[in-house]
Amino acid sequence: MPTFSADQLRRISSDIFEALGAPREDAELVARLLVEANLTGFDSHGMIRLPLYARGVKMGAVKLGAAVKIVRETPNTAVIDGGWNFGQVVARYAMNVCLEKAERNAVGLVTVHNCMHVGRLNAYAEMALERNMIAIISVNSASYVAPFGGASRQLGTNPLCFVIPAREEEPMTLDMATSVWARGKIMVYKARGEELPEGIFMDDKGNPTTDPGWYDKGGLLHTIGGVVGYKGMGLSLLVEVLTGALTGAGCSNSDEYRSRPFYGGNGVFMMAIDVAQITDLEAFKGRVDDLFRKVRTSPTAPGYEEIMIPGEPERRKKERLQREGIYVEDETWGKIAGLAGELGVKIPSPLKA
Repeated sequence: MPTFSADQLRRISSDIFEALGAPREDAELVARLLVEANLTGFDSHGMIRLPLYARGVKMGAVKLGAAVKIVRETPNTAVIDGGWNFGQVVARYAMNVCLEKAERNAVGLVTVHNCMHVGRLNAYAEMALERNMIAIISVNSASYVAPFGGASRQLGTNPLCFVIPAREEEPMTLDMATSVWARGKIMVYKARGEELPEGIFMDDKGNPTTDPGWYDKGGLLHTIGGVVGYKGMGLSLLVEVLTGALTGAGCSNSDEYRSRPFYGGNGVFMMAIDVAQITDLEAFKGRVDDLFRKVRTSPTAPGYEEIMIPGEPERRKKERLQREGIYVEDETWGKIAGLAGELGVKIPSPLKA
């Protein structure tokens, strides 16, 4: 159970991507965002993805250094072709375009197609905070989720991400799948040989299971909501329309999407709102502060010690893991070390074995 510093993991990841042929700037960006995912508790979007990305490069699904282009635009909108470059490279470019349009026209809206896996969405949404903007981002993904009451893979995990600036309170950052869990979290449990909690996963017939081994055998994720999972299904369908139908990337259960190599990539929807062009910025931040503070200081129910605004658990985890290091499961580290050896990349010694 090796543990490494964030710098160690960034270095080996960047070196592997560069050895595979990625431009250095792109390699460093993808490496930084993978490690940032681990630091903030998104292990499902962290180092466990590195071997998958490398496989995509080797099979030609990821087009290293491909141009990212605006193919259609208006003052407020842009349609972007990612050229099947690393999703992180494409998404950062697209978010910058979105923010620039919002800065000029109050609202920016960008869609992206031909884009590989972008990773955790809050990495891009939080770019809006520097400009005092609200950001909304979603993506679709390979279908591993059953519709409410169903027993077949029809929907992606289809996350929604919102970022809201505040003044004295910390900003809100919510990055959530519309399924009970992200698909990558099942991958993490499988790699660690751990049993899943109940209510997360089903076998290929729709029967409840706690065995992550069903990940490779047609297992199914639930939509969020439990007995009212139709609400999660509704949100997931909204994401499919915005990121699959509207972008032209294809909905997760379509032949168009499923015919592509390497799980079809992500269709991306981004929106940014420049608060200062809609209302007084300081008054807005004051209202948000008041909202968050009253929610956060509410009396707690039995069994709970505190109330946190979305984003706070991730900030706390990052502070702790920057001190203690990042644990990488043996199976994942074995694959990474194997890649490094194959490519002649130096393998760091763990802080703790």
